[in-house]
Amino acid sequence: FKVGRKNEAVVSTQSTGVQWYTMWEEPHLEQGSEKPACDENKIQLFNMRFCPFAERTALTLLAKKIPFDNVNINLKKKPDWFLASTMGKVPVVVHKGKYIPESLIASDYLDEVFPEPKLNPSDPLQKALDRVVIEKQSAMMRNLYPIFAKMPNRVVTNEEKLQHFENLVAQLETFEEELKNRGTPYLGGQSPVMADYMIWPYFERIEGLPILMGDVGDKFVLPAHLEHLHAWIKAMRSTDAVKAYGFSPKRMATILKIHYETYGYDNALKESSGM
Repeated sequence: FKVGRKNEAVVSTQSTGVQWYTMWEEPHLEQGSEKPACDENKIQLFNMRFCPFAERTALTLLAKKIPFDNVNINLKKKPDWFLASTMGKVPVVVHKGKYIPESLIASDYLDEVFPEPKLNPSDPLQKALDRVVIEKQSAMMRNLYPIFAKMPNRVVTNEEKLQHFENLVAQLETFEEELKNRGTPYLGGQSPVMADYMIWPYFERIEGLPILMGDVGDKFVLPAHLEHLHAWIKAMRSTDAVKAYGFSPKRMATILKIHYETYGYDNALKESSGM
């Protein structure tokens, strides 16, 4: 088992299987912090531990077994050095002195520069079809976000949240049909591909809703008839990358609740630790 610097993710290829040294819980850097040193020949990830879009790129790095330095950013108190070199959002992959923003762009870059294991299909048509699936499922954030996040200048009622959830379930019918038609555990067949990892973070948040919503949580459970979706969720939770980085439903719900109430980052992680 190889141990890297305190915020470094390192893969060991021992015969017992993949092992990770992870420090995702490092404090989120904010205004007044110093810019971390960066090895130009190594990947550095500007991250926010529970951002679903940053999680996409973190999962890509882990699935491809690419060692990288993780730097968490407080998005409410962004450091000046972060704003000066980025678009002000995460994720950002830093490599060879260049800053690569946006989860899909950064993940595609990683897949091309580090070709094994390949996550995007080699067939351009299949890659395009997978992107259609990603875009369709990404659209459900319009209904998912108002359920767990604080909306500007208004309070979303439970009745409104339930309507958003019902709209979300209706959107998921297309994903259920997609999984049924493919007839495999993952979108990529017997192993996950880029599309699986790009979609997955939404479902960690969906699985946390019944806990987050408390007394009315039973109304926010994914219907049993989405059987292919439930099987896919179970399969994704078994992957090394998700086991290394992902959240349990209970921890996800706790983090979302604390962040909603306090806009906190590190306190949300600390108080939910071990869940």
